Amino acid sequence: MLKNPLAWLGLVVLIGLVAIWDFNPDDLLRPVPEREAEFPHAYLIGSETRRFDTEGRLYHHMVSERADHFQYLPKRSSERDYSLIQKPDITLYGREEQEDESSPEAGIEAPWRVRAEQGRSDANATRIHLREQVRVWQQSEEGLTELTTSELIIEPDRQFAETDKAVNMRSPQGRNRAVGMRADLGKDHIELLSEVRGTYDAQSREP
Repeated sequence: MLKNPLAWLGLVVLIGLVAIWDFNPDDLLRPVPEREAEFPHAYLIGSETRRFDTEGRLYHHMVSERADHFQYLPKRSSERDYSLIQKPDITLYGREEQEDESSPEAGIEAPWRVRAEQGRSDANATRIHLREQVRVWQQSEEGLTELTTSELIIEPDRQFAETDKAVNMRSPQGRNRAVGMRADLGKDHIELLSEVRGTYDAQSREP
């Protein structure tokens, strides 16, 4: 039995040195893994949200069968919070500048609709990752424009969408297939990124 205090101190130091010897310094640099919550902090059945622009006009609208909100920190909200959405259905109301802004219908274009089986949004629903049977379409005076893909990232506030997956697109002008797509839906601008293949409908040509 050790009775000398210096001997006890030496033993503690020795144990500490052994622990440091076995310690991997990379553990200090490794990020803390995100904790996947087992149960939602809150949920909504038949959820519905609307957002308006600075002039009080409806900008986009989303409904879903169910939305489960997961909170990363148990007692307060954080940027790591997220929501899992079942059957999201989003309507984007694009607008363009017109001279007569006093009219309630001024600037309102044909809306874009976005549907999917599943979705995961960030804490503020500014970025939504849609999966499974994703469909984006617009019914305008010229006809139907439709895109289908397996996954899509959409930012409703920016009315922007993108994917790196295969995309099928049909419009009054014809049909196209591609890999990767970026779309500014507020301006009706769609860019197919690579491996574009398509057919042109000659009947849609203006006389």
